[in-house]
Amino acid sequence: EESARFLRLPVDRASLVRHVELALHDASQRDATSQRDAKGTSDWRIRIVVTRGPGALSMPVASAGPGHDIVIVEPLGVIADAMSLAVVEWSLPRRAGRGHKTLAYLDHVIAREMARELGADDAVRLDADGRVAEGGTCNVFAVRANVVHASDAGGVLPGVTAARVRDLCRRSDIPMVVGPIDLQAFLTADEVFVTSAVRGVVAVTRLISDGERALPVGVVTRRIRAAYAGEMAAL
Repeated sequence: EESARFLRLPVDRASLVRHVELALHDASQRDATSQRDAKGTSDWRIRIVVTRGPGALSMPVASAGPGHDIVIVEPLGVIADAMSLAVVEWSLPRRAGRGHKTLAYLDHVIAREMARELGADDAVRLDADGRVAEGGTCNVFAVRANVVHASDAGGVLPGVTAARVRDLCRRSDIPMVVGPIDLQAFLTADEVFVTSAVRGVVAVTRLISDGERALPVGVVTRRIRAAYAGEMAAL
């Protein structure tokens, strides 16, 4: 919703909720039919796209009339307990303020594919000053001396899960620093983990940069992962 407001796209929340409920119902019905007597899918991945109304590209968004809500529902699939990251040369442009969820997703896809070519699951992207900014499709956190470090680089997507983790740390008295993350400090961190709406909290057990380094699933990461899973289960 914040991204839609930034793009001046009107959002009818009640209508959007109805569309999500209908899409989930249809997906569940199809899943039950295809699974027959087998156990059906219990967790789903939902992607919501809000469009502007029809009209010329030069038309102000507010004058374009109502747009469309597109709801994509698919089975969540298996979520890995751990993953690997590679630092790639695909920096974020210098920008003030947070990033926004848009269909301009090419930069994230390129970063992820560059990481895969290096043998990693996802990428670490740097900001214009060479500091750690975000993952290709996730937010990244480093832990040093039991203190969690989160990036405040401009242009980074804030992440719903990342925001929940920051709040969880505050409520659980887990020390956290939000600010610039030096690349070398990141590469030599005691622990690294990532967050995303699909993955939740996932430990990073391998970092690739000029060399390769194995990391443990540390105490802080395990504590945050367990607390986050508990909160999600209680919803």
